[in-house]
Amino acid sequence: MKIKLNGIEFDVAAVDARTREAILGDPVIARAVWRDVYVWDATAQEGKHTGPVTQTGAIPLANGISFYVPKGDGPAKNESASKTSGERFLKALGVSSTLDVLKAMARLLGMPQKTLPKEFDALKPVASFKLKMHVEHSVLRLRNASRNLQAYLLVPGQIGFHHEIAAITDQPGYDALIEDKPELKTLTPLFLVPARSKANREMRATALMAQTRDLAAAAQGKTSEELPEALRMRVGRNQAELRMLAQAGQQTGQQTGQTRPAATTV
Repeated sequence: MKIKLNGIEFDVAAVDARTREAILGDPVIARAVWRDVYVWDATAQEGKHTGPVTQTGAIPLANGISFYVPKGDGPAKNESASKTSGERFLKALGVSSTLDVLKAMARLLGMPQKTLPKEFDALKPVASFKLKMHVEHSVLRLRNASRNLQAYLLVPGQIGFHHEIAAITDQPGYDALIEDKPELKTLTPLFLVPARSKANREMRATALMAQTRDLAAAAQGKTSEELPEALRMRVGRNQAELRMLAQAGQQTGQQTGQTRPAATTV
């Protein structure tokens, strides 16, 4: 697959598991993977978002970019080389910041949004809490070999929400609620991010198929009982996302060629 940014053509490819984990483990990137998004004050009976939201109160799910360069043969990041790689990339595209690149990627891939899930509303009368959002990204390498340009693109694909109780303001009410709905203690609503452009679908599918092959290799020779639960769940989520992407491609027909997809809410 190839894409063009400011007239420069880039080959798009999936990354290996070690590179993906190294990029997602970068402290800057990690802030976009796990983030606080909402706090609820049961005493005041009011809540507020703790990050950017749209006019309709939805959380934008932005793409990400990394100029990661490894240090030697290990996964550690070479800070100096990564900085130089980023500067060269921006200069070649004729832009002043990574934000300009992300704006271009948003025009190509879209900017989905997510409203807060309703599953935690039952806690509001009895407890103060905060919501954290986890975003699972597809990671792809953008490379132009002739210009020696390289970057890594992160595309949101799956999101989940986790709550943390800050204070229980009505203990009897909370106990009764948990007795009636014990799943609230460990509830983690999961959602797939819709793909509204051909480029978005193809990039995510490319990354997911590579991840699935890596996971299959890790599971080889093991029975289903021997596989770690986290691995089984990861395979299941990836397969669900791949099915969704395939169905989206079939349903959109002529719209798959659009390059400026509208904002969509998950």
